[in-house]
Amino acid sequence: MAEAPRRVRRAVFAVPLVALSLAASLCGGPGTGPHASAAAGKPTVTVWVGSWWQSQVPLIMKEWSADHPEITLQMEPLPINGYLDKFITATLAGTPPDVIDLDATWVSTAAAKGLLQPLDSAAKGLDVKDYVPSIWASSHYKGVLYALPNRASSLVFYYNKTVFDKAHVAYPTDNWTYGDMLRIARRLTIPGQYGVGVAADLSDPSNAMDLLASTIWAHGGDFLSKDDTKAVINSPKSVAGLTYWADLYTKYHVAPPGTPNFSTTRDLLPLFEANKVGMITSSSNVYDELTTKHPELQWGTVLSPDKVNRSGGWTMGVPAGAKNADAARVFLLWFAKPENMCKMMNRTPGRLSCYAVAPWNAPKLSIFAKALRDARSLPSVADWAGIQTVIITEAQKILVGQLAPQQAADAMAQQIDAILAKK
Repeated sequence: MAEAPRRVRRAVFAVPLVALSLAASLCGGPGTGPHASAAAGKPTVTVWVGSWWQSQVPLIMKEWSADHPEITLQMEPLPINGYLDKFITATLAGTPPDVIDLDATWVSTAAAKGLLQPLDSAAKGLDVKDYVPSIWASSHYKGVLYALPNRASSLVFYYNKTVFDKAHVAYPTDNWTYGDMLRIARRLTIPGQYGVGVAADLSDPSNAMDLLASTIWAHGGDFLSKDDTKAVINSPKSVAGLTYWADLYTKYHVAPPGTPNFSTTRDLLPLFEANKVGMITSSSNVYDELTTKHPELQWGTVLSPDKVNRSGGWTMGVPAGAKNADAARVFLLWFAKPENMCKMMNRTPGRLSCYAVAPWNAPKLSIFAKALRDARSLPSVADWAGIQTVIITEAQKILVGQLAPQQAADAMAQQIDAILAKK
């Protein structure tokens, strides 16, 4: 899934230049390869990542320089706002980074536009079984691998114990259902507080899809047919899930005012922290926020209702036109090693073996590993980003009273089929 961290100033870190040892194999000879240093004749690999990598960059740079002094590494943590557009613009202009970290939901769109290089040959030696299946699948498009996963995220429900205690409601358990969730949300909604937070803002599409996708799947529905050739979002089961999602705000009023414009991190998390919302669904980034910045808050985590949740994550690819593609693949394979990924990630890793070592084997983090077992990925089709925009845009119309759920679903299906027909 995509993160929504606070804006930070763009920072660029580079390993100091050292003597060349492998530049000839990567660039065809000293000083001849793209991004080669004029002074040392060695390549520089530029890596674009989200701003939440900021704290990890010094460690990555230190470990990289020790293992690969023959290649300069430059990491650029960037704000999430405009991140995908910046990558697309740079790549189309012929000035991409050498490595791009992408939200898993963006891979199929980027690959379909010819913006990523295939990685099947480079990844031949990897232990595929050690990757979380959903994020490994999302890193492919039409059976071709275009990125190597580094993060696999699953969704859990966070519950505010203060809000529950105030309403005299028992805390949820891992065997609860979406029917239970609605009943609990209604009981939690008393003056001064609301039962559940619903993200629906188009500016934060990945988080907007979290609860929406989960409710549709839990009701037996889906977005596309099994062969990904036709929209099924307007089928009875899909509409039932869409209706459940919308009713939280429009019928039962258990979601706070402003919901159509809310994102998880910008809006719902502050309300949760202020004891105004009893439940939100999110990934491990909220866990990090609460444990590091709000030690006074009383909260817990529970598996998603019916154990249905959306998987997400981030995965690194080599853009088309990268000036130093060979060296970029060296970086990808280096970071993919379990000993490196487990040590350097600050979010739940994409390799299963990491969950057997610290810090990922901590009891409080085990719920995210459990949730990954039942996590489902969104479709990997051309222009999924555009399809996702259609879904959220029409869903918002339900929340503001412009369309009934079936009408919105029919509008979604018509537009989605038109997008699919352009493939």
